[in-house]
Amino acid sequence: MYRFRLLNASNARFYNLDLQGGPDFFQIGSDGGLFDTPVAVKQLLMLPAERADVVVDFSGYAGKTLVLGNDPLPSDVSSPAPRMSNIMQIRVGTTVSKPGPKRIPSTLPGSMPALGAPSLVRRITLEEVEDAVTGEPVYGSLNGRKFDDVRGVQEQPKLGTTEEWLLVNTTEDTHPIHLHLVQFQVMDRRPFDAASYKAALDQARASNPDAANPDPTPYYSGSPVLPDANERGWKDTVRTNPGQVTRLRAKWTLPTGLKAPQKYVFHCHILEHEDNSMMRPLQVVA
Repeated sequence: MYRFRLLNASNARFYNLDLQGGPDFFQIGSDGGLFDTPVAVKQLLMLPAERADVVVDFSGYAGKTLVLGNDPLPSDVSSPAPRMSNIMQIRVGTTVSKPGPKRIPSTLPGSMPALGAPSLVRRITLEEVEDAVTGEPVYGSLNGRKFDDVRGVQEQPKLGTTEEWLLVNTTEDTHPIHLHLVQFQVMDRRPFDAASYKAALDQARASNPDAANPDPTPYYSGSPVLPDANERGWKDTVRTNPGQVTRLRAKWTLPTGLKAPQKYVFHCHILEHEDNSMMRPLQVVA
């Protein structure tokens, strides 16, 4: 039994890890700590900034050489970086110098309490501005605003309250959205008509640049899809796929000794995106 604590520290590349011809991963934790039960996965999908705490049982592979590969991404996930197919070679020994656990535990000390109904629902749009000639993205934005927008902070959750955020991805990329300070629960993802929604968004802003983001409900094109089994733990980074609305829920608290207001940020964790305006401030208020 080996325990690995994994971090995707790449600036843009996504990983769909697979011990090819080898054992499964037993994931026991994610960004925010331990799960309450282990989750067996053959492929481990990790976007920039995501963490995974996994156990691998090599006991049936003595003397074998395994390759940690990077499989093709699921069909609804779109990465801006090329795939690196092979990551690491693992040579399994034939003797054990320090015996470890004999089995994967059935329960773990983590917890996933229900957060209750939210007091506020926020609609956050993920957008890109394209060059009129080439069609290539020039910069990204959240709610159509760059980081230093003169209109100031939009997202100001109240200390102690639970909020639900709808991350409405109108772009063609999957974005790993990272919220500083808070741990959240991924509730579901739901497909929607991104083109029609974007047209309504543009029309609303044409008459009022500060117009609220439209409610995506009329534009849904399918049923909600629950998060993957290994996403059902505390998270601070979530993948938001193109043409989907990703719903998350968080209770806003502050570290011991800090009083509101306190300012943080949220952003896409693809380095080129966060450095090119896909980042916004948030402020926890009393």
